[in-house]
Amino acid sequence: MILEPDMEDKIRLALKADPSQPLTLPRWAYGRDGRVAVLVDGLPIDLHRHLHNTLIRPLGYHERMWDQSGVKGNINPHLFRVIEGRRSPQTRCPKGHTYEGNEAPPNSRGYRCRTCLVDSRRQPGAGIANSEKTHCPFGHLYTRENTIRNADGKRRCRTCKNDRNRAYMANRRKENS
Repeated sequence: MILEPDMEDKIRLALKADPSQPLTLPRWAYGRDGRVAVLVDGLPIDLHRHLHNTLIRPLGYHERMWDQSGVKGNINPHLFRVIEGRRSPQTRCPKGHTYEGNEAPPNSRGYRCRTCLVDSRRQPGAGIANSEKTHCPFGHLYTRENTIRNADGKRRCRTCKNDRNRAYMANRRKENS
């Protein structure tokens, strides 16, 4: 979401009226991950962090914000606690791994669990690696006689190539006659 000046003014007025109440936006303003990111100087930043920087004080590089309101989607920076350093106020990540000695360096969204980060990089790809495939998508066996290598080294099925060439030439003959 790109924060427009009139929207930012409405948010500021609501915060000045009662800074002790959680403030949420319409559902369309939140992304798939439940965050409201705005563009500030061309870079995306969380809205509650931007509001804290402009209304209260600028946050340091290693400072994180922790929502204490208990309201999902709260953007009121007055209800967030500022945490110094890299340590998380929680003892466990969302998947249940302990943070004690298991924290990865923080990213723009805050703390990460090293175990979850390593596991996410270790997951296998969606399909079988191409080198392990024994048949082309149309079911022809990759043999020495039936396999062609492109200039970039990729395998192609000779039978499928010949079929495509025959169909192309038949189509050309039909158009020319």
